[in-house]
Amino acid sequence: MPSYFLASPKGWAAWFTGLPGSGKSKISKLVYDMLADEGITCIRIELDAIRKKYVNKPEYTDSERDFIYKKLVDLATENVQNGINVIIDATAHKRLYRDNARKKIKRFAEVMIKCPLSVCIERESKRKKGHIVSQMYLRALERKQKGSKFEDLGKVIGVDIPYEENPLAEIIIDNSKNIAQKNALTVKNALLKYLKL
Repeated sequence: MPSYFLASPKGWAAWFTGLPGSGKSKISKLVYDMLADEGITCIRIELDAIRKKYVNKPEYTDSERDFIYKKLVDLATENVQNGINVIIDATAHKRLYRDNARKKIKRFAEVMIKCPLSVCIERESKRKKGHIVSQMYLRALERKQKGSKFEDLGKVIGVDIPYEENPLAEIIIDNSKNIAQKNALTVKNALLKYLKL
């Protein structure tokens, strides 16, 4: 895989969004590799990495999320302006976050990974311990049903607060069907066409 970045005045950004557990991280990584195989290099920006950089003890409050997403959009915009292509891997439950990036980045594509909440819950429950959102859904559902308290668990997207879909997203894929590899190939081909890569 090339170790250099494709630097040009025409950088672009593709934001992979969807519920936690929808498979957006896996698909974004596969697309990243597929593009690299074709000589199209970019960087991946993950929300978890941004959060760890700026917040010592995440509380997942609305104000904290607003702050983190602003930092993410600023970083992505700066890279694109420097001619570096960017893949963003972040839930972004508010369309406002994605729309802010769209306003600032001329060559922008929103890749919405759709997946039923029940499937996301099943996938997320199998994540390894130590993951930043490990057992998030199960604990949120227990809190909602039984009133259990988890001090390290803020509002959970999909259970406590809604995920705002964008029916006008440039690319929409149902990741509850087919395998991730096939869906990633579909996304990659759509990006090549939409972004004219």
